[in-house]
Amino acid sequence: MNPIDILTSPILILVFALAIGYLIYAWARTVAPAFVPGENRTMPYVGGEVSHAQAYQPGYAFFYVALFFVVVHVAALVIAIAPYDAPLWATLGYLAIVAVAVTVLRWEL
Repeated sequence: MNPIDILTSPILILVFALAIGYLIYAWARTVAPAFVPGENRTMPYVGGEVSHAQAYQPGYAFFYVALFFVVVHVAALVIAIAPYDAPLWATLGYLAIVAVAVTVLRWEL
């Protein structure tokens, strides 16, 4: 292995990225002012108004949206990493299968 292959290995790049991220974090802690707890600093604040606590119960529609999101993004990932010389009929067939899956997912009886 030559030095370029070692320097561009994913593990070494991950270690460098984590080290740089930690150094930025450590530097930011020294520059930032100290946190002083107060009533206005610890209460929720949304869009210029005080936020009141409320319970939100997502319904089954949220499940369908989340599942649709996963199916479509997995399909995009599979197509993105497909080999360059993959036949067009295979890609279109896969998209057809995904379209049928999404249609069945949203089928209302």
